[in-house]
Amino acid sequence: MKNEKKYFGTDGIRGKVGSFPITQTFFFKLAVSLASSKKNIKKIIIGKDTRLSCSLLENALLNGFDSIKIKSDFIGVVSTPILSFYTKLLKYDYGIMISASHNPYHDNGIKIFKKNGEKLSDSEEIKIEKILDSLNIKPNLRKKKIINKVLNFESYKKAILKKFTQNNLKIRIALDCANGSVSQIAPQFFKEIGCDVVEFSSKPNGININKNCGAMYPKKIARLTRQSKSDIGLSFDGDADRVIISDEKGQLLNGDTIIATIVKYYRLKKKFKINAIVSTYMCNVGFREFLKKLKIALHLTKVGDRYVIQKMKQTNVKLGGEQSGHIIFSDNGYCGDGILTAIFIINVMSMQKVKLSKLTENLFFKNFQQLINMKTKIDSEKIIKHSKMKKLLEIIKVKYKKVDYLIRKSGTENLLRIMVQSKNKSEVREVLKVLTNLVKKLDGK
Repeated sequence: MKNEKKYFGTDGIRGKVGSFPITQTFFFKLAVSLASSKKNIKKIIIGKDTRLSCSLLENALLNGFDSIKIKSDFIGVVSTPILSFYTKLLKYDYGIMISASHNPYHDNGIKIFKKNGEKLSDSEEIKIEKILDSLNIKPNLRKKKIINKVLNFESYKKAILKKFTQNNLKIRIALDCANGSVSQIAPQFFKEIGCDVVEFSSKPNGININKNCGAMYPKKIARLTRQSKSDIGLSFDGDADRVIISDEKGQLLNGDTIIATIVKYYRLKKKFKINAIVSTYMCNVGFREFLKKLKIALHLTKVGDRYVIQKMKQTNVKLGGEQSGHIIFSDNGYCGDGILTAIFIINVMSMQKVKLSKLTENLFFKNFQQLINMKTKIDSEKIIKHSKMKKLLEIIKVKYKKVDYLIRKSGTENLLRIMVQSKNKSEVREVLKVLTNLVKKLDGK
């Protein structure tokens, strides 16, 4: 039987605070396990988002690392890409980001980065889990004073801006910071490069991260961009490793459109020469046809930025991403970065001297696409593998030849996700209806 992960999902470990595994005891043991998984571990860098519970988990990690004489430096509230950047730049053995990304405040979690700024592989996570399960220790969880190491983020800003020729971008930006990691950093960053910034959801109080704001509420940034008469709207998720973008008319750009824009305007530039892309099975069929016309190779993979990264490495591809707004650049430590993605698009607007809606109109014909998330009582994997589901999928394949679908278990929440797309809207509805009905039946609803 192949090794299965117990605690790590597709993007670190995540869950409800106070419920296993998001407990101080578990995080203490995780610190010990992480440091024991490799030889010569000397120092760890730790960042966090704005959740109230982050200080509890920081304390558990500090106690864990102290118990085995490992130096841990805390840098306070940062984005996940900033944590990844400084792990690599300052040559830390590991970087730890305490965050549950787009989840509500009562959840929390952890993302772990290696010396090179990249996330752990599946096999490395399994190794850490095995060490953790074998530990026979009683954690000593004393309240310790955490003193943050002060970073001014100049190196990070310079690393982003040196990629572009134009760094004085006089445009108006509507910014939804999700009351998360970049509530201070993003407005300051965009103001420094000449933008007129209209801020929203940039006053975190520990319990308002992602609350009716940020990347999970795309309609909000669409409305705010129009209302504030901004040229572009940017909406980050809690840890800012992705961004949702709105044009000045309030039309949303998902990951497919963002990648298509970057490909169209950067593919022939020496610095960014693009001849292949990695995306997931969720990407729109229209996007796939767009790349085909440009003779850009497309490598498809499972949903989850870790799988996009894996495929990018295997195929030596520089640019990859997901429809959800995770855009990965290989020269950026293979870590999604909402700020970097936004700068790419803003630069195109500046170079072409046109409105964002003009840049992206008629890029490609989008298939009708619908995604449904279903909470299930039983393990959703059992529903996916059920003989009745397999039989239904075979029938759909024969009856709806031009329909593309994806059924998968969420890697970050207890959900079953169903995506259906086709040029024919009624076919999308029909297929979704039969699939959701069967899910309910198999789940005993």
